[in-house]
Amino acid sequence: MRVVEPRQFEENNRAKKKSRRIVKFFAIIPFLVLGVWLYQRSQDPAAETNSRTETEEQVEVAQSEVTPPEDTVKDTLRRFTDNEFKVFYDNLLQPNLERVENPPTITGNDIADARIRKVAEDRGYRLRSSPNVDLVSVDGYLLQPVISEPWQALKTASLEAGLQMSIVSGYRSVAEQRQLFMSRLYETGVSLNQIANGTADSEIDFILQTTAIPGYSKHHTGYTFDLYCAGFQFEKFRDSTCNTWLAADNYKVAKELGFIPSYPPLSDSQGPNPEAWEYIYVGTELLYE
Repeated sequence: MRVVEPRQFEENNRAKKKSRRIVKFFAIIPFLVLGVWLYQRSQDPAAETNSRTETEEQVEVAQSEVTPPEDTVKDTLRRFTDNEFKVFYDNLLQPNLERVENPPTITGNDIADARIRKVAEDRGYRLRSSPNVDLVSVDGYLLQPVISEPWQALKTASLEAGLQMSIVSGYRSVAEQRQLFMSRLYETGVSLNQIANGTADSEIDFILQTTAIPGYSKHHTGYTFDLYCAGFQFEKFRDSTCNTWLAADNYKVAKELGFIPSYPPLSDSQGPNPEAWEYIYVGTELLYE
């Protein structure tokens, strides 16, 4: 058995106490460093701002990641004034049509024809395109194939509203339009010389109030048709219940299926006088916003 002398015991005890003090000192150092850093940070507003900014940016990024994209679906019908309907259609490029570069013959007299065209164009008539696809029969009238389904939907909707509408005219060829115009021209009794020298302008203008010259009718496109409302004379379509239904709320029911009025009542310089019975199919894509 080893005997420890009192002096040796005291020396060992002092060494242990010294060692414990050193350990405690080093243990306190990290807390001192942290305290100094926190103090300096509290005295630095820029650091706090930067920290807040970083946090806000992180929140914004997180929100952007979960925020759904905006709805880009067009579901609101556009509203048009009567003149805007005219401008819309005149600037519309429809499919399945071939542009006509040279106007067709009217009377066979070049000078008389040029005069007639001038009077027509002064009224707002424009040279129209012609179909480059085969047309189909829609309720017995030739029209562009795309019209069949929306027309049936429009007709069904009218029946549900207690109305009965039918198509009474569709595609019309240049030859048919020439025959129609010339028959009315002959009724006036004017000569080709009178037409050519401009002394028959008033007679020509009178015909143009209701009849287009060949090449200038919207019926040439195959997208245009005339309507009849049961119980009303054809020429009185504007006063019919069918017209009231179609024209309500800026032609809402017609536009929903892709149809617009061909010659609305208050449009300027559109060619013939307003024809409430005539409609054009333009599709729905450009009618919504």
